[in-house]
This record gives sequence, structure tokens and C-alpha cells, in this order.
Amino acid sequence: MSFTINSVTIYSYNGDERTLEFKKSGLNILTGRSKTGKSSIIDILDYCFGRSECYVAEGVIRQYVSWFGVEIENHNGTLFIARRNPGASQRTSPDIYIRRGEFDSPPIYTELQKNIADEGLTPLLSRFAGISENEHRPISGTRLPLEATIRHALFLCIQKQDEIDSRERLFHRQGDQFIPQAIKDTLPYFLGAIDEDHFIKLAELDVARSELRALEATQAAQKQAVSSSVRRVRTYLNDGKRVGIIDQTYESSDVDDIIETLKNSIMVDVGASSLFADFGDTINRLQDEQKTLRERLTSTVEETRATKLFLSEQSAFAKESSEQAARLSSLQLFNGTDEHDGTVCPICESGLEHEVPSVSNITTSLTRIQHSLARVGVESPHLQEQLKTLEGKRSELETSLVASQRALEDAYKADAKAKAQRELIIERARVVGRIGAFLEQAGKGPEDETLPSRIETAKLKVEALEKGVNADEVGQRLDTFLALISRKMSEYARRLEIEHGSESVRLDIKKLTVVADTPTGPISLNRMGSGENWIGYHVLTLLALHQFLRSQNRPVPGFVIFDQPSQGHYPPDADTDELAEPLGDADRRAVHTLFELMNDVADEIGEGFQVIVLDHAHLHDPWFEDAIIEEWRKGKFLVPSEWINQ
Repeated sequence: MSFTINSVTIYSYNGDERTLEFKKSGLNILTGRSKTGKSSIIDILDYCFGRSECYVAEGVIRQYVSWFGVEIENHNGTLFIARRNPGASQRTSPDIYIRRGEFDSPPIYTELQKNIADEGLTPLLSRFAGISENEHRPISGTRLPLEATIRHALFLCIQKQDEIDSRERLFHRQGDQFIPQAIKDTLPYFLGAIDEDHFIKLAELDVARSELRALEATQAAQKQAVSSSVRRVRTYLNDGKRVGIIDQTYESSDVDDIIETLKNSIMVDVGASSLFADFGDTINRLQDEQKTLRERLTSTVEETRATKLFLSEQSAFAKESSEQAARLSSLQLFNGTDEHDGTVCPICESGLEHEVPSVSNITTSLTRIQHSLARVGVESPHLQEQLKTLEGKRSELETSLVASQRALEDAYKADAKAKAQRELIIERARVVGRIGAFLEQAGKGPEDETLPSRIETAKLKVEALEKGVNADEVGQRLDTFLALISRKMSEYARRLEIEHGSESVRLDIKKLTVVADTPTGPISLNRMGSGENWIGYHVLTLLALHQFLRSQNRPVPGFVIFDQPSQGHYPPDADTDELAEPLGDADRRAVHTLFELMNDVADEIGEGFQVIVLDHAHLHDPWFEDAIIEEWRKGKFLVPSEWINQ
């Protein structure tokens, strides 16, 4: 299956339409002078066929066209695809419109509304071209698998003006990064060396390999389990000895005997032989008692210190008071009457600067001091007694605290021993639990005795499927198809009478070039001279390739587009509004032969194949005149002048 192009439509911003219609098969020639928009037809088609960016040249078309549309057709129906012009200086637009079914005219401007996501366009066109699910898997390297789509098929259908005369690049966009490898990876599928049955077998092979890997993984797991079980048996034996549930002197190299010993070990009552007291309450009681004793001792010490301080201060007061009383009593200067003026010295009767106390005042002070001394003398024995009592209480509390500390340390020791014994029982229980779980697991899932035979059957199935998708067989089929294509290439080369055309010519898909096998050795395209030869080999290679594709009904679009194939014979100054004419007989004959070959091959392939030529040449042969779909000269362009004037 494939499709052909019915028409290309452009829309103005005012809603006007301009449609270029193509014949459904045979040679289609769009002729005219340069700068009329012929080459932009390729960029419009490429953009509407899913290219991520719009490469229509900046200028009139990008300024005055709002939407680009293409109508394509296969034997199942018609599909119209339109994409919005991203505008000046923009790369792309997400607005895509599609319409299915046969209609008398393209959709009107107001109908053009986005109705499909841009990521859905390529899969849609791939299915419309008949490209089924496929996948190229690189034999080596780090490249990911690649699925052929309509984007890869178009590399075989387009020859732009700067590609058709290239000596280095044979296919469309071959100079872009990653494109050469994509062409090499997908060309075997498009040629049919890898067909749909191959991918079905490949899917079956994937399933068979997956089943084989699962069986082998199960077998490896069983072997690993056996090896692991032996190591674990030894580990559990040592654990049992460590906690005392297996005799320390037991030794054996027999795994079955060790497992029997492990089975007996888990029957042991790990805690029935001992009862362990709980010393927690005793420790708590002693800690509380010790706390109380410390508090009482602290209180007694503080009280003793206060008593001693008070007694010390009392002694100092008594001493000072006694000395003061002695000084007052020792004066003996007056008889207790207040005969002298306080301003006159009682001894020398001289005047005093400051008034001195009277006799009565001194006597009163002496009496007060004597009373205080009497009270201190009475209280001192009581303080001594209290201090003695406090010292005795302190000694008693210190003794009790020491005894409590010893009792607490003994309780700690007893409790640590009990805890160690309890921890041993707990550890024994854990070891018994682990051994029991291991023995239970070891008793499950017996080794599958049928596994080796099932693996052998799976291997035979994989081998049989691998033979069905043998890369050598694919390579042989590809070589055969390339030989058939090369035979046509050689035939067409002889018709064009180009350099090395009399030799055997072939397509080298490893290097993506044309090679002429000569008596002196192979000569590739980049070693051939003149633009006429490069253009001729480009044209004949694409024609031979499509002749084979159509004969095998392969899912590649049924058209090939050549842009300016006559450029090797027409200089720029020969292109005018008048009909372009070759400069000489040799050039006229070469252009005639080239176009005649394209016409003959298109007629030979027949229905469902178009050769679309964008050129400024206009030959006067009837078949050439019949092939012209439009001629853009004398003011006729892709974009009507009325749109610009508006």
C-alpha cells in the first residue's frame, strides 16, 4: 500500500484559496521561471507530512499564506491534511486539521480548526501509507531500536534542488545528523527484506527467550538455594552450640545428620529449668530509701552548720560585750550623778568641741550590756546540747546511707545475673525460631525434576525461531533486492549516456551512494565529475528504487519529486518569462533524454505512481506538454498577486 498526492492548497488570511492539482499517475511537471514558489511545494509537502519545523523560505509565502493543505489518496480513501503557517520567524505551529473522505473541493477557510495533536500526525500518515508495526534492532552498539515511519519513507521520495546535484548526498536530508543511519536501518524494511512475518516471528522469539530466561532463572535459584542451605545449616549449628541447645562437642559433615540434630534442638524447653526473681522492686525500694536518707542527711548537715554559726556569733557578741562593760566600769570617774555639763571635760574642765554622754547615759548602757551578757550565758549550754544531738543524728544517717548503698549494690549484682539468664533464654528462643523457620522452608518447594527437560525444550524452540529470523537470510534477501534495483539502474544509466553509464551500476546502502563497477575498480559517486552525472545518477537511482517498491507494493508513498533536474544545462540567465531553451544541441538532447526517462518509467510503473518535476524547462514534445500541470510565467506564482495587493 502507498498513497499519491491529489493536490496542494494554500489559504490567505482573508480566506481565499489557491489549489494546485496533480495527475494521479504518470509524469507531473510544474514549470516556470525562478522565484515563483516552485521549490516551496516540497517544503509545504514535507511540513504537512509531519516534519517538526516549517522550512518554507521567509518571504511572500510566509507573509501572505495562513494555512498549507495537502490532499492524498490511497485505494481506501482520501485524506486532507492542513497545517497553520507558523508565520514569519516562527518554526512551527501546533494547529493541524485533518479531514477524511472524498469531497468535491478542499475545506473552506473557516473549517480549518485544530482537530489532532501534532504527535498524532506521523502515526496517522504511517498507517495511511500502509506502514505496519516494525522495529529495527541494532546488532551491536548503544543505539535504541528504531521504528520506520512515514518520515523515514519520505527520504526515498524527495530530491530538493541542492540535493539532486550533490556528489556526497544521495537521499533527501542525508546531510542531517542521524538521518544517514536512519536510512540504513529502515531501508531493508521498506524494500521488503524484512516483512511483516519477520516481525511476528521476532515477537514470538521474544516470548520464547523470555520463557527460557525464566526457566533458567528458576534453575539458578534452586541451585543457589541448595548452596545457601548448606551454608545456613552450618550457621544454625554454630548458633545452637553458642546458646547451649546443641552439645558443644557435636561434630558432623553429613548435612542430613546435622538437620536431624537441628530438629531435635528445637524441641528443647529453653526456660523450664530455672525461675528468676525480679529484683526490680527491691532496687526501687532501696533507691527510694537512699534518696530519703540523703535528704535527711542534707537537712541535718544544714541545721548543724546553722547552729555552729549561731553559737560562733554568740561567742563573739559575748566577748565584745564583756570588753565594753569592762571599759565602762573601769572609768570610775563619777559617782553616778550628773553634775557636769556635757560640754566641759570632767577631768580638766576644759571646753569640748563635741558634747560627751552624761553619767546617766553611760550607766544605762552599762546596765544593758550586763543584762545581755547574762542572757548569753544562759543560752550557751542549750546550744551546745543541740549541736551534740545533731552530730549524733548525722553520724547515724551516714551509717544508714552506707548500709543502704551496700544493699543496693548487692541487688544490682543479683539483678544483672537474673537479666543475663533471661537474655540467654530469649536468645535461645530466637535461635530455635530461626532454626524452625529454616527447617520449615527447607521442607517446601522440592526441586522440580522436570525443569532440565523443560529448559532443553525451550532452548530448541528459541533455536528454531532464531533460524526463522536469521540475519543472514535477511541479508541475502536484501542483496537480492539490491541486485534487481542495480540492474534497473544500469539500464537507465545506459539510456542517459552519462559517465560510467556503460558499466554495471549499483546502490551501496552501507555508504548510501552509487557505485559504478569498472575494469579498473569501483568508482563511487563522489569520484565522478560534472553536475550532469550527479543529477543523472540521482534521478536513475530514485526511479529504479521506486520501480522495485511499486512492483512489491511496499508501504512507501507512490511519488518521487525532482526539483530542477535540468539545472546542469540551464544557466540562471537563461531563465526568463519566455520559454526556456537549452543553449545547444547537446544540452537540449541531454535534458530531453532525462525527462523522457522519467516519463517512460512513470508510464511503465503505471497507476499509483507519480513523478513530480519542478523545473524551468519547457520542451515542445507532446508528451511533455501533456505532463505540464501548471506553468508559472508572466506574473503567475504560487501566491496570487491579488493576495499581496489586498
